Amino acid sequence: MNASILLISFNEELSEDTLSITDIDQLITHINSHTGANLKKQNWNQSIEWDTTDPEKPILKVYMRYNPDTWHTGFFYQVKFVPGAVKDKHENITYETPLSGPF
Repeated sequence: MNASILLISFNEELSEDTLSITDIDQLITHINSHTGANLKKQNWNQSIEWDTTDPEKPILKVYMRYNPDTWHTGFFYQVKFVPGAVKDKHENITYETPLSGPF
């Protein structure tokens, strides 16, 4: 299946607890577009994967399961995390990404 992938890069090492999360529902509560629509859908088989090739700058891949031909290009997005799920090595918590785009 084709899918759109939302990439979220972090500019510091994350805790092992954070990097061990592989269930999207344990990590992300909302994926909001600038229109306010929540694009995280419970029954759409969305998933996540960590790329830790550079441990100091891990990348979270969010497989959105949207057809890339109809993905909302030009939109801005913000990801909201489950409280306490995303922590750096010093246990500092990140609650959401900045509003980023255009995607």
